[in-house]
Amino acid sequence: MSKYFPKKWLLFVVKAAVTVVLIWLVLRKVDMSDMKRHFDSIGFDTIGLALILLAAQSVLAGIRWRIIMRLFDRVLALAISVRIYFEGLFFNQALPSTIGGDGIRIYRVYRLGLPLGAAFNGVLLDRVAGFISLILLVAVAQPLLRQRIDNEQALLAFMGITLLGLSAIIALLTLASLPDSFGRWRAVRGMMNLSLGGREMLKSIQIATPVLGYSLVGHMLMVFAVYLIAMDIGLKVSFVDCLIMVPSVMLVATIPISIAGWGVRESAMVTAFGLLGAPTDAVVALSMAFGLCLVAVGLPGGILWFLNPDHRVADASEIAELRESKAKKGQV
Repeated sequence: MSKYFPKKWLLFVVKAAVTVVLIWLVLRKVDMSDMKRHFDSIGFDTIGLALILLAAQSVLAGIRWRIIMRLFDRVLALAISVRIYFEGLFFNQALPSTIGGDGIRIYRVYRLGLPLGAAFNGVLLDRVAGFISLILLVAVAQPLLRQRIDNEQALLAFMGITLLGLSAIIALLTLASLPDSFGRWRAVRGMMNLSLGGREMLKSIQIATPVLGYSLVGHMLMVFAVYLIAMDIGLKVSFVDCLIMVPSVMLVATIPISIAGWGVRESAMVTAFGLLGAPTDAVVALSMAFGLCLVAVGLPGGILWFLNPDHRVADASEIAELRESKAKKGQV
């Protein structure tokens, strides 16, 4: 343990440094007075509605995670899954730490009685589901993107991001086909198990349909929140413009090189919306306001975490019913 924590803190320091550098690189191109003017133009009603939309997205994500856990014959109570998801959101967004929201979710459900393997794979599959739906939105937006920008290099970059994402998904799903001999390596065995779980998730209509559906609706809510803030700032972009650009921005922001995506998100948003002719100072104000909204949505999770009551995972009758249903379908 004494060797583990220094490495984690070193990673945190590196991420913090990357965050500061990226934000500095963005801000040095901005007229701070203009950015403040754009920031001040955002109404409290708009912020309130954006917070509601982002909170609804998180609720849907918690429900999605609950559905995924059924793959492991585990039924999280609805209130518990949403609660723990918000706790993880707090550690991801509102509290820069070395722990991470995914680690918190794994820890919480493990403490509630789930096997560590099921807890770990359930959280990772939830991440995979969110990533798949984000890639689908980016892919669908490609034809619309060509109607709005004529920069061939930018179009190639967007296409490259899409193909890279699709390739990552395909690669993950094919790992389950590796010979069993590869499983002697712990890391590879873990990825093979995750790949197998991903296949089971996608081939089950009862699981895949609501999981991807909740993910897509959640992403749309996020896009609408960005659009509302953009309107208050005075950016001349349509909802379709946001639908095209925001998923790509958030996809890039998932690259784990900064704290909660700060700096990466701002750089990506300036680049993406700049292709539509949006001024940098207004886009930075948009990205900062959106980022602060994400932090605010995560704050209730901190309260829930510190209260930390003792919960059961699910009714025994719910688990028995699920197993009986799977047995009838030949899944057990």
